[in-house]
Amino acid sequence: MKELFFILAVVAMLFGLTAIRYRKQIVAAITFYKQIQQARERMASNGEKVMRSDSAQGIQLIKCKQCGKWVPQLNVTDGVNGPVCAGGCDA
Repeated sequence: MKELFFILAVVAMLFGLTAIRYRKQIVAAITFYKQIQQARERMASNGEKVMRSDSAQGIQLIKCKQCGKWVPQLNVTDGVNGPVCAGGCDA
């Protein structure tokens, strides 16, 4: 029985030393696994359909009459002379 505990202690010590030695690689592998799982969840939870509809329709750009920048249609308000930036022009 003493031999079993000694063998288990040696194996645990070797496992611990190996984990310490390769901790950066272990952390990278765990992080990579978590990112893959999150990507799968996003794809499963209707994320794929949203990406397809956006890329198929595109984003409508409108030129601001005040500053001359092209901004997305959602960020434009109607001004006196024409469409202007909704958040105020940065010009």
